[in-house]
Amino acid sequence: MKRLLGMLVILLLVLSACGNYNGKVIEKKDVSFIIEEPSDDPEEEPVVHEMHMNDGTVFKGSISSFEELEVGDQVRVIPFDVPDNFSGILPSEVIVE
Repeated sequence: MKRLLGMLVILLLVLSACGNYNGKVIEKKDVSFIIEEPSDDPEEEPVVHEMHMNDGTVFKGSISSFEELEVGDQVRVIPFDVPDNFSGILPSEVIVE
C-alpha cells in the first residue's frame, strides 16, 4: 500500500509539471510576449513561444503586472487549458524569477 501511495505521489508531481513553459522573455508586444526555451541538446535551436495575455493572467514572483515584465526576465508560464483547435498559448500564471 505504501509503495502504491508513493508511486501515486510521484505521478502527480510529474503530471503537475507537464505543460509549463520555462524561458527568457526575448520580446514584449502590446498584448503578448515571446519567450525562448533553451533546448536540452546544445546543437538544437531554442524553441520560441508567443504568450497571449488575457484578463485572467496572474503575475507572481518579482513582478505583479504585465507592465512590469521586461525583456530578459526569466519566467515560468503555466498555461490555461484551451481546446486543441486554439492556436495560441494563454498564460494562467506568469512567474518571474
